[in-house]
Amino acid sequence: MKNLVYILICMLLLSVVGCSSNKQVTSSTIAEDDELQKIAYQSLSNSIKNEIIDAEQGKVSGFKSGSKFEVFNKKNSNTKDIKDIQTIKVTFTTKEESKFKSINIYLDEEGEKVLGFLTADK
Repeated sequence: MKNLVYILICMLLLSVVGCSSNKQVTSSTIAEDDELQKIAYQSLSNSIKNEIIDAEQGKVSGFKSGSKFEVFNKKNSNTKDIKDIQTIKVTFTTKEESKFKSINIYLDEEGEKVLGFLTADK
């Protein structure tokens, strides 16, 4: 009976420890996010940049669409479908008077190439 209780306690402890996840924010993670924010911000036209509250406050996250998802490509004024492409999305909050709710810039998985951007209307 003692062995059974001991085994159950061990299993319970292992399941709690095994399920917990603590993502540590390191200085390298912060530096990487800062660099991605700069790349994303610099890819925008001046008129779009003027809509953003703070260029250093972009939220960096992963993004992948399972269906057609077109983003605006500044270089050739066309749209590009990024369906099934793993991307990095940088979201900037806009000023109160802006017609946009937010501005999202999509970079390739390595964060080296800007694939396009979208604005979310208010």
